[in-house]
Amino acid sequence: MLVTRGVGLALLFMPITNLSLSGLKGPEIGQGAAFAGLMRQLGGSFGIAIINTFIVRKSVQHRSDVVSHLSVDGINAMDRVHEMQQGFAAKGFSAEQVLAKGCKLLDLGITKQAMVLSYMDAFLYLGILFLIYVPFVLILLRKNKGANVDLSSTLIFCLFVVC
Repeated sequence: MLVTRGVGLALLFMPITNLSLSGLKGPEIGQGAAFAGLMRQLGGSFGIAIINTFIVRKSVQHRSDVVSHLSVDGINAMDRVHEMQQGFAAKGFSAEQVLAKGCKLLDLGITKQAMVLSYMDAFLYLGILFLIYVPFVLILLRKNKGANVDLSSTLIFCLFVVC
């Protein structure tokens, strides 16, 4: 996973840096590189904050959706709690502990499922956002035809982001 991330970052930052600095000359290159780095850091910070807020809100929503489908009369939920209780009882826990641990384990499973669903939503929306930005990258490439921009690495980056 770290190798894939490293390849993805290399495919991401080189075309962006080339595009942002392609029209600059002389001392403007240093200032442009500093500004691009500043924008990358700010964008990353705001992006992480927005995505974390989105994930927390969606996990609360998914958790309430999952819990709304559970009931004490439901056969599947109660069977699962009884299975967990039997497992804890076999390990020597008391009757009060068995019920509490079974319910706690069911609660943790619901929380885990809600988090997975919220991460799936976040990845879906980020994928759609990247798909929307691909034409803008191609427009920038067409606009900067005379500049020293590596078209192949930029297109590979676009394909990598889409996948």
